[in-house]
Amino acid sequence: MLYLDNRPLNPSRRHAANGPDRFYQWRGFFDDNSELDDIVQVIEKEFTEHGQSDHTDKYFLLPGRSNTITTLCDNETLEVHTMISAQGPLEQWERSVKTTFPMKRTTASIIGTYVPKFRGSCSSVANADSLTDALSKKSRYYEANLNRRHFERNSVSVEIEEIDVNGKKKISISLRGENPTALMGEVEALGLKASENTHFGAYLNDL
Repeated sequence: MLYLDNRPLNPSRRHAANGPDRFYQWRGFFDDNSELDDIVQVIEKEFTEHGQSDHTDKYFLLPGRSNTITTLCDNETLEVHTMISAQGPLEQWERSVKTTFPMKRTTASIIGTYVPKFRGSCSSVANADSLTDALSKKSRYYEANLNRRHFERNSVSVEIEEIDVNGKKKISISLRGENPTALMGEVEALGLKASENTHFGAYLNDL
């Protein structure tokens, strides 16, 4: 049984109204070089592409809790992702909260449950600017500009992202899916190393 804040997590709960809220993930961060080009070319050739988009995301991390990632996406959507398992080469994550503005009082309360330090800063009257100001005072704050390309094969979602955080640029490849066997198969097919699995919170903490 998995627990979060001494509360049992139900491993059978899979879907939220707006999509899957639990998923397995592999993510890596790379410099732009020929080795990476080979992987990208395989993805472009063999996976189905579903579009490209630019984003500005704001991340709020608490010291020692990089496995809980609070993200304000394009000043429109607030999400809280929580890592619930890291056994083996893959991580299992839960999208614990996804909300737009103005957020409901019940949603603000739920955020406080997952991130107690943010309790009181999230409210039904908060907007993107006021929330950024409040949360950045209570956390490590990062702003990232991203160009994101989305691909899919065998029910595994693949994202290639060009990331710029305060002038520090990397390319990230992430694979997500609900089936860990299918996901691990794609990781191996692309020649990605399980040991290089690094989630976004850990990457930001190392900057």
